[in-house]
Amino acid sequence: MTAGRPTTPRLTQDAILTEALALLDQSETALTIRALAARMNVTPMAIQHHIGTRDALIHSLADRTYRGVTGTTIRELLTAYTATIRRHPTLTLALFRIPGPLPIGAQRITDTLDALLRQTLPEAKAKLWRDILIDWAHGMALAQAPEDPRPALDALLGALSPGCNARP
Repeated sequence: MTAGRPTTPRLTQDAILTEALALLDQSETALTIRALAARMNVTPMAIQHHIGTRDALIHSLADRTYRGVTGTTIRELLTAYTATIRRHPTLTLALFRIPGPLPIGAQRITDTLDALLRQTLPEAKAKLWRDILIDWAHGMALAQAPEDPRPALDALLGALSPGCNARP
């Protein structure tokens, strides 16, 4: 065996994020840099070298997890977002505990919702509804009820504005 870096990297960002999400899905307290390193049979410093702090790790997890949250209507976007939160509720809870700006993936969802609302609403009203709808999505998804949130979403979007592009 020769000294130096291995020819095949043992540790990749993708591998770290996969294992980190598995730990986080167990519980928020299960995800620590030390636990992740032990699970991957590396040192905590190796994890930090690739990812940084635990907060940076959670932001990276959010960016990766929210990548698939898209929609061309408010209903599509919020349906995709709530489904993702339901799959990984501890990720959202962990994000709530981190002060500062949103991760890029979460900010993209917020910006998309804002743009969709601004197509039919004045800026001030769009901002208010954006905040209401984001809070609704978090509440519905984290409560894990009802099974099908679409009827509640339809009722909320019906109150939004008759001309809004919320429905397909």
